[in-house]
Amino acid sequence: MLLAILLTACHQVSVEQQSNQPRQLQGQLLIWHPFQGDLATIFLNGLQKFQQLNPSVVLIAEYVPQNEISSRLIAQAKNGLGASLIIDYARQMLEMIEAEYIQLINEGTIDLSTYFAPTLTQVRYQGQIYGVPLNSQIRVLCYNQAKIKQASSSDQTLSQPPTRLEELIERSQKGYSVGLVSAFEDTFWGMGIFRAQFFDSQGLIKPQLEGWAKWLEWLKQANTQPNFILTRSRDILHKAFAQGKLTYYICNSSEIADLKNNLKDNLRVAPLPTEPERRATPILYTRVMILNRSASPDETHLALELTKFMTNPEQQIQGIVQSQSFIPTNQSVKINEDLFPTEKVLLEQAKTSVAIPLDELNRIMPVFEEGERLYQRVLAGNLDSSEAAKQLSEIVNQQIEQKEE
Repeated sequence: MLLAILLTACHQVSVEQQSNQPRQLQGQLLIWHPFQGDLATIFLNGLQKFQQLNPSVVLIAEYVPQNEISSRLIAQAKNGLGASLIIDYARQMLEMIEAEYIQLINEGTIDLSTYFAPTLTQVRYQGQIYGVPLNSQIRVLCYNQAKIKQASSSDQTLSQPPTRLEELIERSQKGYSVGLVSAFEDTFWGMGIFRAQFFDSQGLIKPQLEGWAKWLEWLKQANTQPNFILTRSRDILHKAFAQGKLTYYICNSSEIADLKNNLKDNLRVAPLPTEPERRATPILYTRVMILNRSASPDETHLALELTKFMTNPEQQIQGIVQSQSFIPTNQSVKINEDLFPTEKVLLEQAKTSVAIPLDELNRIMPVFEEGERLYQRVLAGNLDSSEAAKQLSEIVNQQIEQKEE
């Protein structure tokens, strides 16, 4: 009888020990991602490391072109199909949310305090979290160090990148070519320099667009300079800069890896030029990890564990080390700024960026479309810049009134 009691007690202790052990991850997960080149290598290395730590897990990563991911999920999810985990830009989530094809994420399953606050506004919709921020990108000033080294010894200021807008024009006047994508969203970064804004500090739409007229006038002036190239084609400017035909280029941070393959150590990155006591306000674009609503409970659990792994400080630092153009979403990441000067610039520029809240996306995107139409008319000389700012303000206010109704 005593022996039976002892055996029962030992069995209970064994069960308790097993229940206290972390659940061993196992299962298979299909992942759709848009990464190519070096970014794909970095992403796949992260998945491989996760599998090494969890031998019972099988991760199947499938490349899907960026512009096809959301449409493919919508087409397949209606039949209970599609990848269980999807990587896409935050602004693509809204259509999937409204179609009820992606899962909301229980805030108790992830530590939201670890993420850069602006990225959370891009995954939160009507108070619910629908994605986990993976990494971000912004616009910065790329320049070719080899070309500015040719600066005259009598003017050492030319050997450094411009820090003010007027210096950018001065460089073009002295023969240093500048490339800028000529579109409303691509030039959004200049609004803050002229104190124009769409959002207040709480992320609410509070338009003050008088400064946009001044920014448009500056762009029109720049467009008259012989070495200042404004074009609607980013591909043309990217190729010209990669081939060493441009000295300065307002680039997307996502282009840095490819540009570095061409320009090597001559590729340098600097903050966007601004004015004293003002700041550039580039748009913050964030890629997020999204869960398919059709995923099973086991797949959901595995996917959430993978999102935590991919956004922990160690893995995000690996992204920085391997690409030197990776903007982490984990705000606890610390880097050696002397070893990673490009990353230092990206992190500093991200602090002045504008993250479009997911809650406001339905109202903002029609405004951006109208902004593009007005922008092109002003640059073509078909509309006065002040009138364009007035019309855009009226459009924004109409959007606000419609929501209030």
